[in-house]
Amino acid sequence: MTHHWIFFSIIATLSLGVSMAFYKIPSIKSYSSIISTFWTNLFSAAIILIALGVTNFSSLSQISVISWYGISWGILFAMNMILTKKFLSNGDVGAILPVTSSLGNIIVVIIGITVLSEHISLVQILGILLILSSVFFFSKKETSFPKMTPQLFLYVIGIIGTSTASKYIQKLGAVHDTASHFQMYQYLGAAITALFFLAFFEIQNLKTLRKDWQTYWKGALLISTFSTIGGWAILKALSMGPLSGVYAIHPAYTFITALAGYFFFKEKLTSNKIALVIITILGVILIKIG
Repeated sequence: MTHHWIFFSIIATLSLGVSMAFYKIPSIKSYSSIISTFWTNLFSAAIILIALGVTNFSSLSQISVISWYGISWGILFAMNMILTKKFLSNGDVGAILPVTSSLGNIIVVIIGITVLSEHISLVQILGILLILSSVFFFSKKETSFPKMTPQLFLYVIGIIGTSTASKYIQKLGAVHDTASHFQMYQYLGAAITALFFLAFFEIQNLKTLRKDWQTYWKGALLISTFSTIGGWAILKALSMGPLSGVYAIHPAYTFITALAGYFFFKEKLTSNKIALVIITILGVILIKIG
């Protein structure tokens, strides 16, 4: 199997990591995460349209055919965002998120090996374990683990389920669809789903949505620009590489987000976290040589 997918995985990790750092803009300014999701994905869809018009105008005709892979991904992505938002509103539960993220990534690797019959060498498995464990300890909170109530448990299952399903669908879309067609509809699907959630959770903000773009457009443009590049790169990686390998490298975007936060928002970056970044790089090297 060609290792070109590793190059595109790294590009995706870098771009999505920077994009996630800019998600701090709506958070810092206490903006609605649902409205931010709507405008960000709408901007991303516009970027794809412009790119198609500039690079391959004839490809615009394919947009009329709906990509159900893309729509499904967009719905799952928006659902995951809302579930995470509702989950975090239940007090100090941040210590659980690194666990849910790690479990989700492990499930994706297992799906790649069992369902898609992907071959992973022992060296590559070691690299995957290094990356996933580094990301876990990097994201791990020092706060105590909260008591798991039935409601929190359902949120955890929903977050892991939507995240895992979206990655599997993304793999199918990368193989059976073109990147631009899939991206166009994944962003539209996420934007439309965000509108439904807005009507359900924040009906008062739905009434001022048209005016809100003046508040949200700068952050949305920064997020969507890097997420669109990252989304294209990860689809390229998935079209030629294993789901288990691509989504073993992908969680390393957490480190890129931290580095971007250090440069753009003056956030702290400890020596321990730098060491985990180095371990992750070693993990990527093992996946490549394995």
